[in-house]
Amino acid sequence: MTVRCDGCIAFHLHDAIAAGADRDEITEAIGVAVLMGGGPSVVYGCEALKALGQL
Repeated sequence: MTVRCDGCIAFHLHDAIAAGADRDEITEAIGVAVLMGGGPSVVYGCEALKALGQL
């Protein structure tokens, strides 16, 4: 999210789920990425949450 890469978001979400991460753990990681990446990361954090809902 901090580098604004849609493909990376999908790839890492898929792998996090495959590794057993649950929704709470993933949303916490999204929150940390938004905190570290600032305002532009909020847009990609929202996209990551939408993708999480689809996976």
